[in-house]
This record gives sequence, structure tokens and C-alpha cells, in this order.
Amino acid sequence: MPRRVPGMVYMLISFVPWIVYWILCGMGQGYGVMISLLISAILIIPQIRARAFNPMDLTSLLYFSAASFATFILGLDLFVQESGPLGYLTLSLMAILSLVVKRPYTLQVSMRDYPEIYWREKSFLMINSVITGIWAIIFMSNAVIFLLLDVPLNILVSNFLIALGIAFSVIFPLMAPAHLVSREFRRYDWRVDVNPRRPKGENEYDVIIVGSGIGGLTCGALLSRRGYKVLVLEQHYQVGGYCSSFRRRGFVFNTGVENVSGLWEKGPVSYLLRELGLERDELFVRNRIRYIFRGREIDASDLEGFMRVLSEIFPEERKNIQAFFDEAKRAYEECYRESEIYGVPLPAELIVKVFGSKKLLDYPKEHPHFYDWMNKTYKQKLDEFFVNEDLKSLLCALLGYLGTKPDETPASSALTAVVSYYLHGGYFPKGGAQRFAESLK
Repeated sequence: MPRRVPGMVYMLISFVPWIVYWILCGMGQGYGVMISLLISAILIIPQIRARAFNPMDLTSLLYFSAASFATFILGLDLFVQESGPLGYLTLSLMAILSLVVKRPYTLQVSMRDYPEIYWREKSFLMINSVITGIWAIIFMSNAVIFLLLDVPLNILVSNFLIALGIAFSVIFPLMAPAHLVSREFRRYDWRVDVNPRRPKGENEYDVIIVGSGIGGLTCGALLSRRGYKVLVLEQHYQVGGYCSSFRRRGFVFNTGVENVSGLWEKGPVSYLLRELGLERDELFVRNRIRYIFRGREIDASDLEGFMRVLSEIFPEERKNIQAFFDEAKRAYEECYRESEIYGVPLPAELIVKVFGSKKLLDYPKEHPHFYDWMNKTYKQKLDEFFVNEDLKSLLCALLGYLGTKPDETPASSALTAVVSYYLHGGYFPKGGAQRFAESLK
């Protein structure tokens, strides 16, 4: 397979007929129009075969066809004498038109440098719209410059603007994604100098946490582990929030938690327990889950067994079932690929803060399967693999954990809150949820 020409090189190649045109016509040589037409035709031939046209190359062919007709058939020298203003005005109109139809002309150029997984991202279109808008302004400015300034000043100024446009086209895509995701986060990213080694008074603390839900308890436990003096405030008579229990007539009832994920080798709860020196088997027991489907009992003790039963019920979907869970497993592992550093996957704004903007830019390329789940609904993923509606409904059985419909649920949320139970199972807190909450105190 031939190697694809990089986007910026491709863009420079598209400028070649215009460079030839401006140089030769600037010297008063009318044949520059014909040579530029020939170059434009050469550039457009492979695009005709591929049935995918670069707006700039197509504009070049149309412009130089009209210029050749006017110059050599009608005998007009307008396109030779006014090559600068007419050429740049045409390019500016091309850029503006591409924005109007929501296909910025730099989009095809950028597609050469980024995998297809990027193309559906809204920010990808937005960034290219901004770049195309800048080029539209530069082209229009150069058209005015050639009308108002004489040689060589018009050439120097226009080339300077072109150089700025190239620099912007290179730098802006590298910086824009990080800026967009961090813009709102920076408002709340306040810093407080805290020295855990400094002696504290009886009622003096490094950190005060309001609310002793499982998030507050986890935060407090981790900070305390690192030497901070922590106070956790709670208005209820016991800690835990939804991860708590109560007794009635000798029975223990959980207030919310019944099935805990994240206890596989690289799961966030596993990292938390290891960090705090707690043992999984002392606090959790693996759940046994049974689905009742059309009177048939389906035991989901492990993924292989679950897939086997599904394949027996839906034999026509056997290959699709295997393919679905193979991709789901890859996507799930990609989601938690960096979790060993901080114990959990980081949101986009923290990826920028911790790893830098390049890591965010590379995220879709390094996590292609998970990124695909991020940009689709759960229904879209199910429709992508399956035809049988009963099978799709069965795989939505745990959506009650999210409280949303398949077409309203981001596939990535379904992956971590639903499909994860099929992949690695779920666990129940031994002795009730309150016991786990108390272990974090």
C-alpha cells in the first residue's frame, strides 16, 4: 500500500499551480496560465479515479480553465495583469464556500494526518473550520494587498501572511483540543498550599471533606494514607451514603449497593484496596447472576459461559456475539490502560494537566476501540453487531444501573457500568455495604 502524502505537503503541492501562475504572470508571461492549467489537471486526475475531490485542486482546475479560455480564445490579458488580486480572491471565495457547506477545505488535508477515528469528532470539524476561516481572511487580505501595493512590497507582505497561515495550520491543531477541554476546568483548578508535615492543633486539619459517601471516604482514606490530617463531616448517624446498610429483624439491608465492578486486576477498586492495604477477599464475594429470559434461566458465572449460553439461544448471532465481546474487552482494557498510574481513568482535562496536551491529541489513536465507544450510543453499538432485537434487549438488562434508555446512553458509559459485569463479573460486600464503608474510616 503506497504511503499517503502528509497533509501539509499535500497542501503545498496544491499551491504549486498558483505559485507558477503568480511568478510567470508577474513577469508578464501569459503561458503561465496554460502551465498552471496543466499542473492542475495532473493533480485532479487521481482524484477523479478516487471520486474524492480536494476543493482547492478543483477550484484551481476551474479557475485556470476559465483563465486559459479568456487569455487564449478571447485574447484578454485580465488574468495575466491581475493574477494576484483575481487568484487570491478566488481562493478566498473557495474557502468561504467550503465553510458555508460545512466542509472546510482543510478538512481533507487534515484527514491525511489523522486516523479515521478522529474524523467524526466535533472538535476536528471545528478546528478545521477555524483554520479554513483564517486562510479565507489571508487570501482576501492578499487580494487587497495586490490591489493597493506595488512590487516587491506586495509580494513580501503576501508571502509573510502565507507563512503565518502555514504556522497557524501546524500549531493550532496541536493546542486547540487541550485548550477546549481545559477552558472550563481552569476556573475550578484552584491550588492551596498544604504541608502535611507541619504540626497541627487539635481542631486544625489539612483537608476537610463534606460528606462521607464512598467518594468522600475514599478521598479521605487516600489523603490520610499520604500523611494529611483529614476531617470528614457527615450529617447522618453513619458513614457510607449509598454504600451503607441497616438492620431490620435480624436481616441486613443495603441502601443501594448490590453489585460492585472494578475488582478485576486493573480495576479501580482493586487499586484502591491495594493502596490502603486491604484484601479483596476479606471484603467482597463474587456475585452469582441469573437472568430469566422467556422462561429460560441464564447463569452468567463468567464471560465464556455467558457467551456460550447466548450462542445457544441465538445461534444465528454466534459470530456476532464473539465479535461484540472481543471488541468490548479491547475497549474496556484501553479505557483502563493508564489506570495503574492514578488508579482510575482520567477525564480529558486531567489528561492534559497530568500528561500534557500531546497525550490528549494522541488519545484517539492510542485508544481507538474505546474512543469509538465514546462517540456512539449503546444502541448504535448493539445495532452495529446484532440483528436480533431480543438479544439486544437482553444485553440491556443491566441498564437500570444507569437509569437510561439504550439510545440515550453513551456507549462508553454502558461499557463501564453494564458490559463490564459481563467481562469481569460483579461483587457483593461481605457482611453488607456498611462493612466496606467502615473499612475506609
